[in-house]
Amino acid sequence: MTDYRNDARRELARAKDELASADVERLKYAALELRMAMESLTYDRALAYKAEFPPAEYETWQPRKVMAILLEIDPNADKGSSLVFGIEPSLGVTPEVMEALGTERVLNMATIKRHYDALGSYLHVPTIKQRKAGAKIDAAKFRARCDEIAAYLTEVLASSVWNTTMGNFASLDCMKCGHPIRKRMPHGQDVVDAKCFECGATYKVTDADEGQAHFEPDQVEVKCANPDCKTSIFPWRSEIVPNSGWKCEVCGGENDIKLMIQHRPVTVIEPPKAEGDDA
Repeated sequence: MTDYRNDARRELARAKDELASADVERLKYAALELRMAMESLTYDRALAYKAEFPPAEYETWQPRKVMAILLEIDPNADKGSSLVFGIEPSLGVTPEVMEALGTERVLNMATIKRHYDALGSYLHVPTIKQRKAGAKIDAAKFRARCDEIAAYLTEVLASSVWNTTMGNFASLDCMKCGHPIRKRMPHGQDVVDAKCFECGATYKVTDADEGQAHFEPDQVEVKCANPDCKTSIFPWRSEIVPNSGWKCEVCGGENDIKLMIQHRPVTVIEPPKAEGDDA
């Protein structure tokens, strides 16, 4: 597996080499390396949520989109944290002495929004419209932005601990395919949706107290379309898709699920004619 964090270190080091030059033309290479470092750090963070990250989203490469997915999974995904531990004098009582393990600074969404696209604007040839308007790159402003980002990423990579994720989790082997499902249970939220990344089966997960969770299969009652039969089946909601179907075990008929648009013409009613109007 790719070591994204060390990739980010190398990309940041190359960016700093470019920034050390007084040549304005080399700033764009610094910008490119800084963007790549931001990408690498975001992908590294995503790996910490691998069991919760939808595989269909693995091809997403823009840091903003990746971080948005992570924040849907965990609202604290872009927050820094400190780890401390101690021995409780008794269950539930805060220890009198706490030992620090380290602090993590995370590349957050605010920084990605502020800088990532802005850096990209320096990596393109000015448009014809921009040339006509006399737009020029402000080298001093460009360098100041790059220096600010480099300093921030240096702090992120200097974290003594990283990719710490904590939470309450519910787990289950999928009732449909047996693939393990792991779902984060946000504090104060009693019901969450869970999905098997292997077969697409969905569940409603509820807090059952005492450290337990209940997975309710998200199944739908569907009746045979034969008016003389109407036998019900209970497929997974994810199986209700156009051009699928089933054979009724009672009447033997084939049922097809179709996506349809049915047109109903509008009937125009002419207003009654007043007396004296021409026929």
